[in-house]
Amino acid sequence: MEPTAAERAIEYYRRRLDELVLESCERVRAADLPFYRALPLPVMQASVKRVFEAVAADLESDAPQAYPAILSALGVQRASMGVSVTEITAGMHFGFEVVSEAFAVDFAADPDPILFWERKRGRIAYAGVAALADAYLVAREKLIRTQADEILALSTQVLPLYPGVLVCPLIGHLDHERAQAMTTAVLAAVVRHRSRVVVFDLSGVPLVDAGMASHLVGAARAVGLLGARPLLVGLGPGVAQAIVAVGLDLGQIPTLGDLAGGLAHALAVLGKTIVDA
Repeated sequence: MEPTAAERAIEYYRRRLDELVLESCERVRAADLPFYRALPLPVMQASVKRVFEAVAADLESDAPQAYPAILSALGVQRASMGVSVTEITAGMHFGFEVVSEAFAVDFAADPDPILFWERKRGRIAYAGVAALADAYLVAREKLIRTQADEILALSTQVLPLYPGVLVCPLIGHLDHERAQAMTTAVLAAVVRHRSRVVVFDLSGVPLVDAGMASHLVGAARAVGLLGARPLLVGLGPGVAQAIVAVGLDLGQIPTLGDLAGGLAHALAVLGKTIVDA
């Protein structure tokens, strides 16, 4: 029985797979894409061959599965490396282009295998791009969340300044989420270190709004409920004006000009003094 167009196309693709891989790699290198530029040729060839083998598997199936699966895995991997989707899809385009050109030449007098390939190519490529985009987006969102958590952790550090004294340096804007994280970290540190004084250093906060001022005072009062003394140091004009503008009562919360003054005040609370050597 005469082989069908599908059988002829699949046999041809598999027989020439290694040649098509090499040609695709040459085109990718010629395009000088940033990510692929740094890849050693054997590594690139091995990666491209896995993709071509996935396409071969999907040529024989009713619905694309192998190619979308490998593109999904690549999306996660490349997202973590900072490679753009454009670079990934450009590499895919070169691969499909090489195969289509080979079919056009070798089946010039037999168009049915060409039609089979192009129909399959469209479905496989679409499914692959969709899987790549979904995986890439999820991976990037996860990376951004991780980085945001790391930044939040770094921006809510509570440091022992002296036995019984903690300092909480604030930098940038104090929104609701960060205020909650800071308050939780400070209260936990007060209990853990049995601290009697907490110095909130605002020298890295040039401007505040009413919400931030309220969060700040709330954190200071929460410290007081645990029996520790809160101090505010490094208040710039913008911070002071915001506190006054919203009518917040600092009550028994001392405010000092800088960290050195805050430390001296904290030591005085502990019954200590700084003596010049």
